[in-house]
Amino acid sequence: MRDGLDLSRGRRSRRRRRRRLAVLGAVLLLAAAGWGLRDRLGPVWAMLAQVPARADALLAEHFVPGYTRRLQSLRQRNAILHAALAAAAPLETENAALRALLESSSRPDSGGWEPARVVARSPEGSLTLAGQYASGAPVLDEEGCFVGVVDAVDDTGSRVAPAGRDRGAAAVLVGDCCGVLLRKGGTLLLTGLPRHSGLEAGTVVTTADGLWVGTLAEAPAADDTGLTEQAPLQDTGSLAGAVFFLPAGSKET
Repeated sequence: MRDGLDLSRGRRSRRRRRRRLAVLGAVLLLAAAGWGLRDRLGPVWAMLAQVPARADALLAEHFVPGYTRRLQSLRQRNAILHAALAAAAPLETENAALRALLESSSRPDSGGWEPARVVARSPEGSLTLAGQYASGAPVLDEEGCFVGVVDAVDDTGSRVAPAGRDRGAAAVLVGDCCGVLLRKGGTLLLTGLPRHSGLEAGTVVTTADGLWVGTLAEAPAADDTGLTEQAPLQDTGSLAGAVFFLPAGSKET
């Protein structure tokens, strides 16, 4: 009967509550057991924790070959630059105090960077970028590495001299020393270093404006003249891209 008293509802409700409590208790018991065994199962937990990151890396490597290597290189470079920035912090403070004492204005900000696409490549390795940019403007690849300078400008675009060749044989800084970039074949060298410079492999090389050039692949050794030292560079920029970056505002009007 619809209006009759159904005494079974109370029993079903109590059974449902008991089942829920039993399930909840089992979950809490398993969680407590896992927590208690976390020390013994440490390697297993560590391996399971790495599964999502490894899956992401495999997917990224599948769609973008070389992604993992480039990501690791960028992380290492970022760590090096952060360490260099921390080491330079006292010098920045001293520089600001000296400028305040001499009532000298600070250097203007360098501004941003704008992209330029490649419109031509020459057999010797130079590039021509779309647009007319100021001669001598630095050129960076997609990872922010210095790869050359604007060497000549005409109606067809801006010709880029690769780092270490022609106008790209620029003076750069490494540690407390100054050297000159030189390209021999496919190797970018840092030449003109003083003898017994004491520089070590892995030392960061930058332009005078602080742009990343690379790191020393090995400790410098005496060159053919015996008067100066040289060393090959690693972690340098690439000229293989289709788009490069130049300082904003360097485009001629």
